[in-house]
Amino acid sequence: MRVLTNPFFLLISIALAHFVNDWYSLLIAPAIPLIKKSYGINYLQSGMLLSVPYFLSAILQAPIAHFSENYAKRKTVLIGGFLILSLSYLLFYLSNSYYSALFATILIGIGLGTYHPQGMGILSSVFKEKKGMAIGLNGVGGALGYFFAPISMGYLLSLYGTKAFLIVSIPGFVIAVILFIFVKIEEQPIKTSFKSTITKDLLMLGLVAIVIPFFSRGISSFLPAYFYANGSNILDANLKASVMLLAGLIAQPLGGAISDKIGRKQTISISYFMMGVFLALFISKPSLIFLFFMGFFMSLSIPVRHAFAAEVGGKKVNSNIAVVFGMVMVGSSIAPSIVGALADHFGFKVAFGFNVAIAIAGSLLVWAIKKPHKQA
Repeated sequence: MRVLTNPFFLLISIALAHFVNDWYSLLIAPAIPLIKKSYGINYLQSGMLLSVPYFLSAILQAPIAHFSENYAKRKTVLIGGFLILSLSYLLFYLSNSYYSALFATILIGIGLGTYHPQGMGILSSVFKEKKGMAIGLNGVGGALGYFFAPISMGYLLSLYGTKAFLIVSIPGFVIAVILFIFVKIEEQPIKTSFKSTITKDLLMLGLVAIVIPFFSRGISSFLPAYFYANGSNILDANLKASVMLLAGLIAQPLGGAISDKIGRKQTISISYFMMGVFLALFISKPSLIFLFFMGFFMSLSIPVRHAFAAEVGGKKVNSNIAVVFGMVMVGSSIAPSIVGALADHFGFKVAFGFNVAIAIAGSLLVWAIKKPHKQA
């Protein structure tokens, strides 16, 4: 792949797309208290509105990435994904029942299946020696998206109710135009088989990476509902929940740079262990300080997994990342339903506490991955 624009401007464009993509991925969660009341559903059914798009995104990551590399269509796939996301949220707004809303989430899943392999793959190819740093800086866009999702959606919901979904359908069209104008790359098809991408260590990394969704999706999906159930109004509940996501602004670029220096496994292990510690502290005393530091250590490892994936798989960097991120999205697809079911039966403390053991286990499991023999 040859870059026809300044790498700095390419990074800015991809990071802006990351912001919008990750912002879109969390826009339903802030509305769960209103949707639950409107449709008369429980937390398990509410979690399905989040699980369906994550599951579809999980199974589509690798096929979409394989197609984009085989036919040199990375940019086309990126643009198409954002157009689909805009359309899907417009349909979600037009839904008049739980099942029609559930159908709209299918399109959301398709749209969410496009960005990460293509965006991270482009950056890994351009910033070969400093991919951790580049992906970490790009992660600021995603962190901002996660942070502003509950704040912006909480604000829009407080003013317009579920009409907020009509408003949020607009940015996807805007980012599609920006990518079309400003991302200039010359691609060459990569015709290796998809099977060559799959390695034992890549699959092990994907298994380790599943830890993060139980925090970033399982917990953040129900934090607004947790605060709402404990007396906060819909806007305040989402503002408090955003504290966990704010930390990513600092942690992602720091985590990527640290992993370039001390190693991918070391960085992931430290981050997993510490986020488990701060989650346990938050459960025992629901302090926003503990929530912030839990979010910090959660976000620290996010860019590291992408850089690590580019190194431990086959020649197709996009497909390597897609395999790992697809497994991440599997975790994302089941986490809201699992946490929702636990919350229904045992309460939020048990539902959140389930993740402490997962974090500690992940911090140990990462050491089973062998040091990569090549750099992508």
